[in-house]
Amino acid sequence: MTNTDSRGAAATSADPAARLPDVILLNGASSAGKSSLTLALQAQLPFVRMGIDDFIYERAPKSWYGAPDGLRREPLNGAMLTVYGADALKLWRAYHRSVRVCVAEGLSVVVDDAILTRELLDDWVTALAGVDVFFVGVHCAPEELTLRQRARRDRETAGAVAAMKRVHADAIYDLEVDSTATPSSSLAMQIIAAAETRTEPSAFERLRAAQAC
Repeated sequence: MTNTDSRGAAATSADPAARLPDVILLNGASSAGKSSLTLALQAQLPFVRMGIDDFIYERAPKSWYGAPDGLRREPLNGAMLTVYGADALKLWRAYHRSVRVCVAEGLSVVVDDAILTRELLDDWVTALAGVDVFFVGVHCAPEELTLRQRARRDRETAGAVAAMKRVHADAIYDLEVDSTATPSSSLAMQIIAAAETRTEPSAFERLRAAQAC
């Protein structure tokens, strides 16, 4: 399932052979700059935008927080990290499949996520089988990440660096970018250029092959 029309390419490239993916999936820790980057990409591409905050944390019922089957915080290596229970995982799987539904309806999608477990990464790969995905790792220096978390006030700073390591632990990317000192608009241009000239096999294809082993 791939885009063969010029929806995205016409907006960004004079090369008629340039082809953008169905999905640009950004993975990074909280405050790594993913939300700003999705907006910067959307400013240059006719992609719909879907994000972890909107789909997961703003839709989860309050009763899930702290509940065994919901979203709870547990200590790991001196930091508090989120653990997902059975009900929370159902919502995550719905999130992944909603992206596929958008593509099936002819929409291109830019997604931001913080993929904290191998289980969730594997489910992304399963849910988007046959979809052309460009997988991007979004990094940020630990010191800057901590400053951003502190500035947001509604985020914990203690687990930011631990979460940063965790989200990238099992990932294989098509492209990795660093938001520490580079504006989102410049990073968006890097991503679009790399997506238009990408080669096969893609990161998701390699991850899918590893699943089959």
